[in-house]
Amino acid sequence: MRQHEEIEQRRLELQAALDSAKSQAQRNKLGQFATPTALATDILLAAKSLLPKGCPVRFLDPAFGTGVFYSALLRCFPQDRIDWAVGYEIDPHYGQPAREFWEGTPLALTLGDFTTAVPPSDEKGKATLVVCNPPYVRHHHLDAATKQRLRAASVRASGVDLNGLTGLYCHFVTLSHAWMGRDALAIWLIPSEFMDVNYGGPLKEYLLNRVTLMRIHRFDPDHVQFDDALVSSAVVCFRNAEPPNGHLVEFTYGGTIVKPEQTRLVARSELRPEAKWTRLA
Repeated sequence: MRQHEEIEQRRLELQAALDSAKSQAQRNKLGQFATPTALATDILLAAKSLLPKGCPVRFLDPAFGTGVFYSALLRCFPQDRIDWAVGYEIDPHYGQPAREFWEGTPLALTLGDFTTAVPPSDEKGKATLVVCNPPYVRHHHLDAATKQRLRAASVRASGVDLNGLTGLYCHFVTLSHAWMGRDALAIWLIPSEFMDVNYGGPLKEYLLNRVTLMRIHRFDPDHVQFDDALVSSAVVCFRNAEPPNGHLVEFTYGGTIVKPEQTRLVARSELRPEAKWTRLA
């Protein structure tokens, strides 16, 4: 464990050096907000508690950065349980140093755009665990052709038709559906705004009807999770399986994922895509 903690410290130093070589405006435009180590660790510990015992870990992070979630994966899971790990990073400024940093570990890191990648067709090639902090790129930073491509790709991958006002992070969630094996677990760190805005309706419908929504944790807006972002964040956890009858969704708020300040169970049948979900957490 100490070895992995030392590796994470070196990764943090690499992250800081790479961040300092870019302006705040450059990183904002690309939606690049690095996940804090403590938060990544909490998310992977939650994943460990939710994955069935003995389930092999086939890990996917579609927006890898320098690998904060992969680093947490190595700290939280025994190595013999990790079948493989796959990452995608579109920005070579982060991707190339990350590839060199993690060389010699069970990681296959592709330097490229995840939204154009072809998902695996074989079940064994699909992930059992998807963990990601996708790029927070607002729709007005996406040109018309990109929006059209993403919309069509999301429909093919998940059956979800996202509208033109949708941010890039929502497309990452829907596109990743095609990469998930049966009963796979997904944990997404995304802006909580999707819970209330109109463009979030199709994503909420996906969470209610295409998968089993397990939990949404919303952080207190007065305690932002990112030093360089002003948006309030949420952790969304679901399983790639049809929701069972009588299913209850856990909404938590404040504190940490491990120790939330508030907890509420809501029947899936009471949730509607057009409703404002922040009132629940």
